[in-house]
Amino acid sequence: MEAPTPTSGSTDPRSESVVARGIATAPIGLGFFAAVVFWWVPFSGILATVGMALGFYSLARGVRGLRGENYALAGTALCIVTLTIALTLNQFLRYLQWDTW
Repeated sequence: MEAPTPTSGSTDPRSESVVARGIATAPIGLGFFAAVVFWWVPFSGILATVGMALGFYSLARGVRGLRGENYALAGTALCIVTLTIALTLNQFLRYLQWDTW
């Protein structure tokens, strides 16, 4: 059997946009870095929120990776988990230190 000849382009223009794929993968990096620096109270929350916004935008546009990976969904989930953990831990640590809510 012969291998199929490669086509020059795809019918979906969003699947070949490097910028769109970059925006879809940005929430993974932002969510991971926000998880690493969760104790920087405003900074980690801003990172996770921006990652969540970019992830929701990419999910709404339906941007996928080269082989159909859904990086936007993974990054959005990571940002949501990071934001939840950071807010919970920071509030719990304030409670332990007898700080105000």
